[in-house]
Amino acid sequence: MEAVVELLTPLLTVETAIAVGVVAAAGVLRGFSGFGSAMVLAPSLAALYSVKIAVPLIILLEVALSFQLLPAAVRLVVWREIGILTLAALPGLVGGVLLLEVVPEATLRLAISVAIVAFLCLLFANVRRKGPVTDAGLLATGALSGVANGASGVGGPPVVLYYLAGDGSAAALRATVICYFFALDVVSAGIFAARGLITAQVVGLTLLSVPAAVAGVWLGSRWFAQASEATYRRVAYGLIAAVAVVGPFV
Repeated sequence: MEAVVELLTPLLTVETAIAVGVVAAAGVLRGFSGFGSAMVLAPSLAALYSVKIAVPLIILLEVALSFQLLPAAVRLVVWREIGILTLAALPGLVGGVLLLEVVPEATLRLAISVAIVAFLCLLFANVRRKGPVTDAGLLATGALSGVANGASGVGGPPVVLYYLAGDGSAAALRATVICYFFALDVVSAGIFAARGLITAQVVGLTLLSVPAAVAGVWLGSRWFAQASEATYRRVAYGLIAAVAVVGPFV
């Protein structure tokens, strides 16, 4: 117990209080939609801490936010689809990082935002995917998600848009993105840990933020339980549009 007190006491600062509030807001978004929390966490925590602290902290918080939602989500997903998406995303992550080394980050973010807006326009024009999901579609979607995540940290829209283009229920879509991002975040956390980036400060900040994450996810889940399919789709479209607009400037 003394070790925990020694770890957490130096972290009881104004910055931490702000971070905890941000985590609560991110939890509400994740609890409702199954995604969107990184859109809140990334710019906010990057403004409060150095990149070496903010990025691994975001990964651990994303794992914590997803973990709470897993028990209900695992009953609704098709695990074969999650497996295909994840396997396709892993090499895509590497490709995104390589692109980041040769293409200016601002250019990549702008290109991804333009692509998201274009696909949203197709959805608003009622262009839909015909039939169920396919292996080819899942592979392409997972790869695009991985590339986008590696290049800009915004990997959610390709997966969400692919499922929104079909006729699946909001509950199934939400469960799919929850499980998919949990898998990716666990892999990412392992990579960060292996590279020594999960420091005592990162662990301490995560522990201080978990209660706010739990509360936010609970509120978001309650909101989802009372929302209609149409409301879910409107919120999902709004979050993705926000990612597209804010992405080039983060």
